[in-house]
Amino acid sequence: MDTAAQEAVLKKKLQVFLSEMLKFGTVKGFKYFAMYMRGREEMVISVLNHPQSVSLPSPVHCKSTSSAEQERRRLSISKSESFSSNNLPYDQRSLMLSVRSQMILSTHGVKDVGLPPASPSEGETLPTDEKSTLFMIAGYGRYNCPYVWVRSNHDRLVKLTGESREKDCPLKLKSTLKWKDNEIHVWDLVAELVKLCTYPAPRNPFEIDFEYFSMLPLSEKVLATAAMVNIIQKILIHTPDHKQYSGLVFEELQLITKEHFKALEKLVQEQGLPVLQQQQQQSQRSRSQSGTVHGQAMSRPSYNYSAGPTNMPQAHTQQSYVQNRAMF
Repeated sequence: MDTAAQEAVLKKKLQVFLSEMLKFGTVKGFKYFAMYMRGREEMVISVLNHPQSVSLPSPVHCKSTSSAEQERRRLSISKSESFSSNNLPYDQRSLMLSVRSQMILSTHGVKDVGLPPASPSEGETLPTDEKSTLFMIAGYGRYNCPYVWVRSNHDRLVKLTGESREKDCPLKLKSTLKWKDNEIHVWDLVAELVKLCTYPAPRNPFEIDFEYFSMLPLSEKVLATAAMVNIIQKILIHTPDHKQYSGLVFEELQLITKEHFKALEKLVQEQGLPVLQQQQQQSQRSRSQSGTVHGQAMSRPSYNYSAGPTNMPQAHTQQSYVQNRAMF
């Protein structure tokens, strides 16, 4: 495959990735991260530094939980099974692409630029704190590949040397390095970020924050749980069985599906669904219109085709007879 054909394939693949990221980035209710779409090419994700932190920039509410739920949460985090976050901060050479590697990977033809984000991390507008780290996943058309940049708390994540532009070097993730030649989805990048950033690393990076959904108004809960069910299904379908968290994702899917249908049933009982109300109104209008037409048909004058209509003068009998025969 020549260079032009290969570039066309990558551009098409990148468009599919961006469409997937747009759908994924609007879903809320994950426990260890929250996402914000910034245009079509950029998604900012806030990842908790420690599972005990609860101040993600998304609605999270504290609430008493049962002992069974507390045990499930305890088992969802295993220090012995942490992936890489126990090595924080990482060596820069192991976590960030070198300037030389960026020059090799860069395809937009500008020398000595590398692979910078559209805006430097120093200009990040989203609020930052010490309890979470901001990352940006972006799929710029000029790069033909998605990359990830750190946007806050650089010193916690990586050992910096003090060079001017090292904060805006993209991360050297397995998922981004394999993206061009393998089927890599946006949630694969997110799972790797959670494992790198959150300490101790959770066994299931896609654990759901059910407390968030419990605090939503009923109508919003139905929509939010439906969106979560849809995205968890996609994650499960595209996650190989050998992945450690595949079975845990399946368990989360069962729980959130149950929550969705409970909320849906309650909404129907208490308020009624707008779509069902519209259908009922349309059915009532159709029945009333049908009744009106039927009543008009019943009130038509009776005809004696041999003598003409009984309620019309005899002089018009022949002409009316021809007209009425044409009507039927």
